[in-house]
Amino acid sequence: MITVIISGHGNFPIALKESSGMIFGEEESLIAVPFLKGEGIQTLQEKYHQTLKDVPEEHEVLFLVDIFGGTPYNAATPYIAKERRFDMAAGVNLPILLEALSLREHMPLKQLLNQLKKMSRECFQICSEQLEKFSQSNQGREDEL
Repeated sequence: MITVIISGHGNFPIALKESSGMIFGEEESLIAVPFLKGEGIQTLQEKYHQTLKDVPEEHEVLFLVDIFGGTPYNAATPYIAKERRFDMAAGVNLPILLEALSLREHMPLKQLLNQLKKMSRECFQICSEQLEKFSQSNQGREDEL
């Protein structure tokens, strides 16, 4: 099993957890750790430390953070450097979180990260490009008639 820790600036991680709950229901081993205004890296590291006390030793741990190189990322990096069962990805959004939650029981952490990396490229879509593809697809069908 993989425990997922979402972290980011402000209430973003809490909102992501709540949003995923609207779709999947309450998820076990999904933890939101916000980095709030006025807090420093030491405060966030202490929050991570307290959170990780409750994670079973047999679980792998995936940190999903908002910004590469931001404080939530930097505060988690020492854990990843120390523990092979920990890893992290930056740029979390709701589709990535949902994918992680749906796959975390079916594959190990490294494989899950590869899947999330692939999926992140697919979930970023530009509406005008999609409309153009749809229009071209329909034009081809009309030409066949």
